[in-house]
Amino acid sequence: MWIVAAGFDVYILGFVIGLQPSGPLCGSPLFPNSRAAEQLDFAQGNVGAAATCYRTIEADSVPVWILMALGVGLVLTGVVVRIVRIRLFAGSAGDGKAGQAL
Repeated sequence: MWIVAAGFDVYILGFVIGLQPSGPLCGSPLFPNSRAAEQLDFAQGNVGAAATCYRTIEADSVPVWILMALGVGLVLTGVVVRIVRIRLFAGSAGDGKAGQAL
């Protein structure tokens, strides 16, 4: 169960980090809307603020998606380990009872 809890923690951490803005006019990795930077580019004649924002968002999204995938992987690993342990203990308990019945 500890692995499942750790997986949920890592997944939530990735989600929280993914909601943090990548810059003052930029969106976040999970919400890459950089409309303020696009409006600045339009108003000042294409200074490249939006392109910089989107490059920053792409770079920031790599650790976010890694953390989220790691969290999902830990949860699935914890569930599989728990199922295997339950089946092993149930199988060994069932073997003892079957031997007693004969």
